[in-house]
Amino acid sequence: MAGYLVAGLLTGAAYGLFAMGFVLVFKGTKVFNLAHGEIGGAGLYASWWLLGTLPVLLASLVGILAAAALGLLVERLLVRRIPEANPLAGVAVTLGLGLTLAYTEAKLFGFNVKTFPSPVGRGRFQVGDVVVTAPRLAALIAALAVAGVLGLLLHRTRAGLATRATTSDLSLARLSGIAVDRARASTWAIGGALSALSAILLASVLTFHPLSNTLLLVRALAAAMLGGLTSITGALLGGLTVGILEAIVISRFDTAGLADLAVFALILGTLLLRPQGFVRVAR
Repeated sequence: MAGYLVAGLLTGAAYGLFAMGFVLVFKGTKVFNLAHGEIGGAGLYASWWLLGTLPVLLASLVGILAAAALGLLVERLLVRRIPEANPLAGVAVTLGLGLTLAYTEAKLFGFNVKTFPSPVGRGRFQVGDVVVTAPRLAALIAALAVAGVLGLLLHRTRAGLATRATTSDLSLARLSGIAVDRARASTWAIGGALSALSAILLASVLTFHPLSNTLLLVRALAAAMLGGLTSITGALLGGLTVGILEAIVISRFDTAGLADLAVFALILGTLLLRPQGFVRVAR
């Protein structure tokens, strides 16, 4: 049981990393980005395509940068044209974009399941009866590092303060001379990079296909909702919670299908019982 819980905690860190990108975009632009998974998936497939040409670590970095560029492009060409008073338009646009990206990935690379070599190697560490692999440990370290960096960025830098001001009152931020468009674009670029990073880390532990990041988005939504949708720390804690929940279900019932059902139940329960989120963290 301890091994399942540790594996769930480390996998949950990757979910939290993914959820932090989702929350950052929602926090910065108020767009419920349903294409978040497939933007990261595009970066993952770019990295996979480059494996025959570049070392794993460099191919991963290029894929992450490609996802950041794609996020920036999506904000410039699509999101910026969405009426601010119509949040459902953002849901429709990003849902359509996500499906388009998934279909494009399937046409270009096929729907067969693929594997991705770990950028940090395949080392294993044993503590008592618990075995920890390097890719899962890397996910935890990356999630903690990103949470700390984003916290500092949002609360200690001019760019972060501009993003928070844009979120609080868009019109007032424009009148104050804040570069609103630049702040919004940067959140989409960072969100895309985080999506690709988490997708690559999970692909190095599991497998992937054109819809795997859409399924990952479901877990990220559960994590983000647990954290209240606007808290970076809450998203990380929510991701860890989802990972542990999955591990408990799999250890008890020995099937991944019920783990998916448990995640859906968690989302439904959060919406019904505490839509503002269970994790109360200072923003």
